[in-house]
Amino acid sequence: MYKQQSLRNLFLRTNGLIRIRPKVRVTDNYTLSLVYTPGVGHICKVIESDPDQLYELTITNNSIALLSDGSKFNLAKPQKIIPNLEAISALYKAFYDINAYPIVLNRNIMPDISDYMLVIDNLSPTYKTIVLIDIEKSLANQIISAVERTKMDCSVIISNSDDLREQLYDAALIKATLDCRSILKPSQLEIVRKAIIQIEFKRLPNNLTDTLNSAYAEGILEIYKNKWYHHTIRNIEPDQFIKQLNDLYIYGDIAQYNKWSDGHLLQKNDFYQNALELHKRYNGMITIELKFNPRSLEDLFKIYESSYRRDELGQLRQMLIDDSNKLREITFQKNYAAIITNGTAILGLGNIGPAAGSPVMEGKSVLFSALGGIDLMPICLKEKDPQKLVKIIRFIAPIFSAINLEDLRAPDCFPIEEEAVHNLHIPLMHDDQHGTAVVSLAAVINYIKLTKKNIKDLKLVINGAGAAGVAICKLLHGHGIQDIIICDTTGIIYEGRPSNMNEFKNELASFTNKNKIKGILTDAVKGRDLFVGVSTAGALTKEMIKSMNKNPFILALANPVPEIMPDEAIEAGAFIIATGRSDFNNQVNNSLAFPGIFRGAIDTRAREINLEMKIAAAYAIANSIKDSDLCSTRILPSALTADIPANVAKAVAIAAMQTGVAKINIDPEKVFDQARKLIMEGNMPSL
Repeated sequence: MYKQQSLRNLFLRTNGLIRIRPKVRVTDNYTLSLVYTPGVGHICKVIESDPDQLYELTITNNSIALLSDGSKFNLAKPQKIIPNLEAISALYKAFYDINAYPIVLNRNIMPDISDYMLVIDNLSPTYKTIVLIDIEKSLANQIISAVERTKMDCSVIISNSDDLREQLYDAALIKATLDCRSILKPSQLEIVRKAIIQIEFKRLPNNLTDTLNSAYAEGILEIYKNKWYHHTIRNIEPDQFIKQLNDLYIYGDIAQYNKWSDGHLLQKNDFYQNALELHKRYNGMITIELKFNPRSLEDLFKIYESSYRRDELGQLRQMLIDDSNKLREITFQKNYAAIITNGTAILGLGNIGPAAGSPVMEGKSVLFSALGGIDLMPICLKEKDPQKLVKIIRFIAPIFSAINLEDLRAPDCFPIEEEAVHNLHIPLMHDDQHGTAVVSLAAVINYIKLTKKNIKDLKLVINGAGAAGVAICKLLHGHGIQDIIICDTTGIIYEGRPSNMNEFKNELASFTNKNKIKGILTDAVKGRDLFVGVSTAGALTKEMIKSMNKNPFILALANPVPEIMPDEAIEAGAFIIATGRSDFNNQVNNSLAFPGIFRGAIDTRAREINLEMKIAAAYAIANSIKDSDLCSTRILPSALTADIPANVAKAVAIAAMQTGVAKINIDPEKVFDQARKLIMEGNMPSL
């Protein structure tokens, strides 16, 4: 069977060669909380206090960013280079267990070398080795010269050869650099490479793993000889790394995992310690996985050797040039998205930086995969300037089918999202805004069902005018709630307020607080039906709840400690209390929304995610609970209910097609069915 196999056939059969797989199974709310909030917040704080822990607790230790712009082949549309990126990513994974996350650079809007340097530098918080492939020779030389002159927090390697053995030399270099946690200049990398190519590769594929390990060993020994390794591994002997790679060839992934300590992951143990144990064991929560399973590495070598000789990657590129619609059919782009942050508003921790925010992006990637069947690359950028951030997003966007913005501080997040949506024309959403808003609307829809109140008569107060507060305000107002008061740290927002206002708060003031009520939160909650808190712990008191209307609904969404604890809210007369925590009833969990929203948007190739799509998602979530099952302690479903993402995807797809933002028409039942299969079976539907 393998004699006739080829890279071309593999692409056509499996819709690309790679996918992104969670290393852990999210089986219940407890494991969900370890992988995401609140457990992941503890991991962020550990890295913030000790940045070297980034190597121990995240994917950084074994991951690279794999970049190309198609310039070597003068491709008008750089995304036609995707087959090359996937083929190299799969090669690195199979032969050296390197996780290479592909990125296509839009060189059509990158006229200067400084643009390439901007992208490389900004990827360095997570990816300490950046590899560029299939870059035009003079451009590659300019990039290498610029990197040599510049102090950067990553190693940069250009790999331009069409020869399989040369690619394997580069892979050995990359693996040695990664394992030594080295930040090397191009001139230093060339010294290491010269040591590696002493190993004769002409004998391959005989004794393949021994030869690959020997090449890697030469790289490790050269780095150790020059003391170019990271200080965190100075007490590790080179032989340990060499043995570990050999064990990988024999035992597989399990050889790479750290051992559990005694009593690991028992729920009676400290929750945060369990989260730490989990991240230490796996060195991050996601990995690259091949979509195919060669019988042996020798077989895989023969597939690559034959395919390189026949230039099958060139044939695939030409196929994509001739028929652009095939791009999503034969590559993994159809299901590949990015989650992007700059670390300025990580969970409730604030501006802790992109590196410390990496665990949150990985946790979100796990949820996208588990609940939406979407491959998600975590990207933590250094840039704080909104205009430059949008510029970088545009540079790296061509390979992605959708982008999720995460943990960007307000008010910067508003122009970033608006400008990115305007320029990209692919589904893009800032989840902290819109995911929270969609699930909050779903909760309000079911609150109305229980109380029989009219949405137009509801009186709402929102505490917090950041990203989530603004989005909740706009979505609930857009769905019919007219009487809204919103508070920030200065107090009630009203038109003409003299202090702590900006263009976004002025916009809120134009359609809220028509009576221009002034004061603080205590004044704002009086006579209100709904309280939504996206602020700080303890902001709401019992006395405030007692001043609200009959049967008030409290959404206290501050994490990890809500504005008021549920038992206190109930004692004060709250009819329903919802929080952002998984250990209380009625969790307002964004994972109820974003997997299905993105699934529906991707499957219809929507140009954007509009208001109608968000409202459709909210109703799909709300209606997932039968009216007969609704009660004050079950206003929202569990985030891990498998039907919800599929139902949300179907509803979003219908809304996308009805509102004209979908680029293709698709049977909504097919969207539902595909989503269910992806969630339940992984990548099986592509076969």
